Amino acid sequence: MNRAAHPGSDTPAPAEQRSGAAPLHLVQLDPQAVIDGERCDDTYLADDVHTCGTMRETCPVCTEGRLQLVLRQKNVRVPHLFCLECTRCFGAFLEDGTPALIE
Repeated sequence: MNRAAHPGSDTPAPAEQRSGAAPLHLVQLDPQAVIDGERCDDTYLADDVHTCGTMRETCPVCTEGRLQLVLRQKNVRVPHLFCLECTRCFGAFLEDGTPALIE
């Protein structure tokens, strides 16, 4: 814990201030494999999917959006990262191939 960033606090430092954070390897996922929904033309539509927060990673495809964390819920079979800009889904893995998001 970086106590210099938060003196006297037991809360961890924000992600931007953490040193040595393991980089995530992102793999694009087929939306049909992770979310229950329907393909309509060239898009995939799903009802009632909620994001749980913004990650530090940016989308490797469009490089515009910061990825959103999507955890398992009613219509979500696999936790993943989602880009609101280009609507792509990504799996996140550590350097050794271990999934970074718990299923």
